[in-house]
Amino acid sequence: MVRISVTEPAKPERRRRVLDSLTVAQLAEGGLQEGQDLDFKREVNIDKPEAKSRLLDDVVAFLNRGAARIIVGVEEKGGRFDGFRPLAGDPDKTALRLQTLIQDGITPVPLDVQVVPLHLETGFILDIRIPRHAGAPFMNRLSGGYLIRSGARNLPIDPGMLRSRFVDETTWMSRLEELTAAEDAKVAASGRLVPRQALRIAILPQEHFDHQRRAFEQGDHVRHPGPVFHEHSDPWFKAAEDGHELYSKDLRSQGIERLFIRDDWFVHAHAAFAIQQLSGEGRLGLHEFNEASKRYLTSLGTFLGEQGIEGPFAMTLALQGLGESEQFGAWFPNVSIVRTLRPRVVQDVDDSELIADFLRRVRQATVFG
Repeated sequence: MVRISVTEPAKPERRRRVLDSLTVAQLAEGGLQEGQDLDFKREVNIDKPEAKSRLLDDVVAFLNRGAARIIVGVEEKGGRFDGFRPLAGDPDKTALRLQTLIQDGITPVPLDVQVVPLHLETGFILDIRIPRHAGAPFMNRLSGGYLIRSGARNLPIDPGMLRSRFVDETTWMSRLEELTAAEDAKVAASGRLVPRQALRIAILPQEHFDHQRRAFEQGDHVRHPGPVFHEHSDPWFKAAEDGHELYSKDLRSQGIERLFIRDDWFVHAHAAFAIQQLSGEGRLGLHEFNEASKRYLTSLGTFLGEQGIEGPFAMTLALQGLGESEQFGAWFPNVSIVRTLRPRVVQDVDDSELIADFLRRVRQATVFG
């Protein structure tokens, strides 16, 4: 008797990005330093056009760099906290005015920026929380300026980076499909990898179009391990044509896993036997496949982040080779491949909505739907 264990992935809501809360006591300790993720301001008078535009410049510069915060209502000395300068008035109304200014004054709209009042005995200060956002580059609509934070300064965005951020989405999608098809064909022709029940992931970061972005490289005497789908694998990156790869074999010398990083940061991953029928239990290991896929995508995202590749990303996922054996043909009677037919643009490689949608497609393709 055949049994199947079904895990129904919940449909997630849009992931709201938030920064951790900051307390008045943490500020007063004096350990925070202005830089690429923090700015102190004595006050912001948004009734003055110049002050309004300068605030938007600061928010834009941080948005184009990464997660950061601006604290309004403090004195600083040498870039460090030197005392509170409490703001007066209604804290909630003031926070709402700043929030509205930021939403209306920046394009694309930075939906997850929060302006949070922190209360003092004689007034309040404001914590402007700026999580990492997809959709860069961001522009100050009042000035038309594109800025990026560098140290404690705002600088115009480098032309190469600006061009890469303005790449047409159709071009981006077409480039991913072109590179993926070419690499799929190369893998198939080489015969190095088992095609059965293979999870294939293709990733093209927006930074692919920044021709000044350096390629992934290893030092002369340093070798880097990388993310693996099969946890018993422990390969190291080695030079390959046009990039670097991790390549792993099983005990029968079958190539079961490969992660390829092209010099232009196109990523192609292939993991054979990603989903299995569990011997002795007579069931399809959907739950195990779900968990391993989530873990692998998280580790891929972490690896790219460590290399300074932080998205957004265009991605496709596929579970292919399902008809390579009669046994798996019975589990997936109508399909030989399950995939995201069109590329998806996400800020994180482990985007919960993308993963849940793909895993739902896999489950629905089984005999039990």
